[in-house]
Amino acid sequence: MMASTTNNRIWYIIGIGLVLAGWQLMSMRYSIVIIPSPVETLRAIIQIVINGELTENLKITFSRQLMGLILGLTVGTVTGVFAGIFKKVELIIEPTIIFLLSVPAIILFTIAMVWFGMGTKMAVFIVSLLVFPVMHTNTATGIHSIDTELKQMADVYRMPAFKKMTKICIPGMRGHLITGFSLGMASSVRLTIMAEMLGAEDGMGQRIFISRAYLETENLFAWVVILLIILILLEFFTIRPLKKWARVD
Repeated sequence: MMASTTNNRIWYIIGIGLVLAGWQLMSMRYSIVIIPSPVETLRAIIQIVINGELTENLKITFSRQLMGLILGLTVGTVTGVFAGIFKKVELIIEPTIIFLLSVPAIILFTIAMVWFGMGTKMAVFIVSLLVFPVMHTNTATGIHSIDTELKQMADVYRMPAFKKMTKICIPGMRGHLITGFSLGMASSVRLTIMAEMLGAEDGMGQRIFISRAYLETENLFAWVVILLIILILLEFFTIRPLKKWARVD
């Protein structure tokens, strides 16, 4: 097992090395305006950290992301539970879910900008709106996946509702809840960045937009690398541990 883990890490390192090598070769072929080198990008990252831009914009972006994520997860979980229990509720909500999952996100962004203008309200609205159907679908599926015989047995023995929820329902649907949370978490970061790029006066997305507009490509690459690092940290320290916990328990 240890040998397998070590081999996997080696291949990961090789993959990262190949990406960096390809990046360096392309930067030698084109000017810094097109592709800055890894070293130039690293310098830009250090400058962003030193001048306080990183801390300031991280706070703004993640406050929006967390508000939208919490709202979307909460509404999606509540509606998903009712849809899983009551078939009529599921049929009533289903057209909305299909609409939100089918319509291109850029259309919803445009509508949100008309309704809320530029800034936090628009970003929070769009994040919660697009996280909601993912959490709703996974929650409803989780309710459907609970063993029917267990629910019938609980009814026969007149198990209290709270105990039925904690002993049967939540354990039975935990995997689906974790999946919905994981997908919502990952997508909410990307959605917040996109919302800020299209309609905000601050935040990481706005800094990416400004860097592109002024052809500050090294800063553009720096913000993209920072975003990738954040997503990787979320994957390894939040999403993967939760998925492992759901499988083990």
